[in-house]
Amino acid sequence: MISLLSSNKRKFESTIAMPDLAEFMTTQEAAKKLGFHVKSIPSMMKDNELDGIRFGRVWLVSRKSVDDYLKKTRGMSKNDPRRKLKK
Repeated sequence: MISLLSSNKRKFESTIAMPDLAEFMTTQEAAKKLGFHVKSIPSMMKDNELDGIRFGRVWLVSRKSVDDYLKKTRGMSKNDPRRKLKK
């Protein structure tokens, strides 16, 4: 029974591919760049304002989506309701 579990565990671990970290940043980096609190970044990803992935317990934010968000919201205040972008 133990060997069955360990073989399944190895099989599961081999199917998860590590994302290319050059294309992503942490929520802390994204929050600093956008000027938001770090806890708001996962919410923005859930609302499809930013793109990214959840890898385990860690959210990774797409660098391109952060740059796109900054371009689209340039000149707007942090609390401007127009910042809620639709994709």
